Amino acid sequence: MNRFSSGSSFPTQLAEASELIQAVNTAQNAATSDGTTTSDSVAAIAGFGSGVHQFLNQLLTLVYSKTTTLLAANMVLVSLLLSTRTSIKIGLDAFYIGAIFFFSLSAITSVIVLFPRLRHDTSGGMIFWRAILAQGNADTYATKVQTLTKARVEEEYARDNYHLARVIRLKDTLLRCAITFFILGLTCAVIGVVAPMLFSHGPM
Repeated sequence: MNRFSSGSSFPTQLAEASELIQAVNTAQNAATSDGTTTSDSVAAIAGFGSGVHQFLNQLLTLVYSKTTTLLAANMVLVSLLLSTRTSIKIGLDAFYIGAIFFFSLSAITSVIVLFPRLRHDTSGGMIFWRAILAQGNADTYATKVQTLTKARVEEEYARDNYHLARVIRLKDTLLRCAITFFILGLTCAVIGVVAPMLFSHGPM
């Protein structure tokens, strides 16, 4: 069952992930308390990697969604500033130039975030799409999948989850930088463009 709904907030998803981990720990304790492993506990343990993988992919999708919105906002504001340069009198040119600079820098950083994730290790794998295509053909890949055991499946998920977590950390850091640049650009735009426009009209 899909425990992570796409419309839930980040704290809710985090709580759901915590519940999933607790469920796995409970299953492991039940399996080892009497020295036997039941079929239900094996299924729970085997599903842990898949659940984490799904959760990480949802976080990555959330990062992409925020980045796309931020990129669109930067492009609109830069276009607006450039189009109004000749129609209004800009009294603070340094802040006007600073606004365009920071908005452009935020847009460039956002584009970098949207680049596809790549796998930098050489361990191969059975989950990442480049690793799947590296098998050569569909029959070879299908044969390898048929030989997978539950332990091997968890190992494959663990490797890909670690790589995915590193990708999310990098993209999240770049997104935070892009947001910071956007805020700086917005501040410069208010000081250099909006404020002079308001004061130029004077009291009614």
